[in-house]
Amino acid sequence: MTGTAVEAPPIDETSQLIPSPRAPGSRGREWIRRPLVAGILLFLVYACFSVALNDPRGTLGTDTGGKLATLHMMERNGGLDPDIGYWAADQDPTGVLHPLHYTYRLGGKWVNVTTLPMLYASYPLYLAGGDRAVLMLPMLGAVLCAFAARALARRAGGGDGWAAFWIIGLASPVAIYALDFWEHSLGLGLMLWGIVLLLDVLERRAGWRAALGAGALFGVAATMRTEALVYLVVACGLVCLTMLVTQRRWDRPIGTGLLTLVGAAIPLIANRYLEQLTIGTDVRGTRVAGTASVAGTSLGDRVREALTTAVGTGMSGLKPSGEVMVGVIAVACVAAGAWCLSSPERRRNLIGIGLFAVAAMVYLVRFDQGWGFVPGLLAASPLAAAGLGLAWRNRALRLPAAIACVALPIAWYAQYQGGADAQWGGRYLLTSGALLAVVGCVALEGRGRALVAVVTLAAVVTLAGVAWLSVRSNAVADGMTTIVGRHDELVISRQTHFLREGGAFYDADKHWLTATTEPQFRQAVRIATESGAHEFALIHGTDQPAPTTIGGFQRGRTELVPFIRPDLKVAVTTYRVP
Repeated sequence: MTGTAVEAPPIDETSQLIPSPRAPGSRGREWIRRPLVAGILLFLVYACFSVALNDPRGTLGTDTGGKLATLHMMERNGGLDPDIGYWAADQDPTGVLHPLHYTYRLGGKWVNVTTLPMLYASYPLYLAGGDRAVLMLPMLGAVLCAFAARALARRAGGGDGWAAFWIIGLASPVAIYALDFWEHSLGLGLMLWGIVLLLDVLERRAGWRAALGAGALFGVAATMRTEALVYLVVACGLVCLTMLVTQRRWDRPIGTGLLTLVGAAIPLIANRYLEQLTIGTDVRGTRVAGTASVAGTSLGDRVREALTTAVGTGMSGLKPSGEVMVGVIAVACVAAGAWCLSSPERRRNLIGIGLFAVAAMVYLVRFDQGWGFVPGLLAASPLAAAGLGLAWRNRALRLPAAIACVALPIAWYAQYQGGADAQWGGRYLLTSGALLAVVGCVALEGRGRALVAVVTLAAVVTLAGVAWLSVRSNAVADGMTTIVGRHDELVISRQTHFLREGGAFYDADKHWLTATTEPQFRQAVRIATESGAHEFALIHGTDQPAPTTIGGFQRGRTELVPFIRPDLKVAVTTYRVP
């Protein structure tokens, strides 16, 4: 049987030379898709939020206060010397009463920081513009996170990845940590890019240099964030295991693993030499060893903090067990609601709307209780909750989701214990949250109702975090301004973190002490007497009675000062020699 020939349509050669017409307005939007322009715009959004809302002398956590105090003293010391000094070192050689909590004597220096690279990188910025200028570094780290999110989304089939770029940059915990002088955004950006390179090695888009580079990125991140070591092992291990299963060869997985570990070792060794050169001892390694030595202790507390950093507490004002249950319900409603709204069936859509309404009510109850932290990574990032529920539909999303999930129990087992409630989005688990959020962006792409619902909720929660940082930073700065403006001869704080919160106001010449226990308080009063002070100010809780007399000092007037937020006060009582 003979087939009939079909004549091919004529080729219009001019069509090969003239570009196809674009949709109206597409040319005007094209410029925002240029990486340099997008990065600058995102950075400017962070800068506007910071300048308009925040006081750079107030921070999201006490660790940041210690960093600002160290920068102030580095300027005074005239170089890269992180010694913050201690005026009462002769009377208190072990530093039990040092005004900045968690200050240790290392190599003959008083050190209140656990990482040096970010401090040294920000020192020129501090000399140029003070406390405000150093915030450029975490903002750049957040931009780095957004570009890593775009790269991950593109590799997982998420189109051009710009949706992930803007959503992660503006509607996730990344936006909060961009506005505070902490290492989280920088460390997170480096880890995410390390995962991008490992995925490229797996898919043969890159070779041994990418494996070495991925290790180096994780190593630099580990000089700032200890959990980077957990994500290094998990990401490298799962990539190598996947490579072994799919390619059935031993050489590539083993070579990739070894090169990644070598790459990580280089910056870690360099950081150790830097610490030996500037301080005389191994600061970061000591912290890692200390964290590892207490890993797994107090199993009940570990479980409680794992639940806190997973789903959050403080959502309803109930007892701790009830708080966890409410957090689980809110997160489950978001995940199930996203799944239902992404379905074409009308009945499932209605169920999804109802589930999101329940989740929104839980968040409204939480925010109605006043300003504070949302410590759970899934509660603070609804996109991560959606990603956790939807990841397993798409084969390309399973490996990033697996890295995020496998790392969680290890991080919970080894993370620093204490203070889980005073975190935004579980700061030790930000990498898992970011990976799941990117997965959520890709899984919801093209599913209008579900994407709009989840992103709207994520944006509202993120704006609440930005507002909380604004309230907190201004309250801390106002409180410390009041303390400094009193010009007391000596200040004794019974509040553990009060003076460290206000580290931006620290000066080694100021006669400040922190005494949390009764024996420490008696020692502090004795130092006040020996120093020849005629008066001192006692910072204490409003529920703590101020004695009529302390040693040879007699109680005077009491002043209330804001602490953390305007409605939360501490009492400052003056004591004078009669």
